[in-house]
Amino acid sequence: MKTFLQYLQENNLYEHVLSIGLNPKHEKFREQHRQAIHNIIRDSYKDIGGYSGQGHGTKKESDAIHDDITNSSIKAVVRSGKVTAASLYKNKHGRKNIALGSDGTDQGKKDIKKTSLEDIHQKRSWGEYSGNAERMKRRQKAPIVHSKNAERLTGKRATPVDSEYYKRDIGGEEHQKVIFGHPKK
Repeated sequence: MKTFLQYLQENNLYEHVLSIGLNPKHEKFREQHRQAIHNIIRDSYKDIGGYSGQGHGTKKESDAIHDDITNSSIKAVVRSGKVTAASLYKNKHGRKNIALGSDGTDQGKKDIKKTSLEDIHQKRSWGEYSGNAERMKRRQKAPIVHSKNAERLTGKRATPVDSEYYKRDIGGEEHQKVIFGHPKK
């Protein structure tokens, strides 16, 4: 007879959230899930030319993802041992969400939406968004940060387009972004 835990695991119902910080004790979890998180981030950014403007599938992109996984705090949803969603954060004017994504499954998409919604409700992070992530943040009614604050918050040259949008160079190309969330002043 199976235990209840075995039933949950076999039916992909066993879930836990890993909060992987920069504490040396967390390194085993970072390394255990590094490749899965890498793949999630890489695949989530493929439709916009790759992560950090480095070109999808390139060594430069892979190196940038690897570096950010190494130097960021991570929130990863793990179901039955498999990472379904992940968010990376840097300490910049509070907790800046620098990357997010899911494994593409329906459950993974639900998991990243839940993580994002928790960040909004707990007022614990902010980030620059466009594309699918921007649409998700808008549906979740995340607070919009005025575009005039973009340059100060990002530390990068930014040109406001209107009260929400600004443009800035990412990987040698101009991208239009909007900031959602709760940066610390």
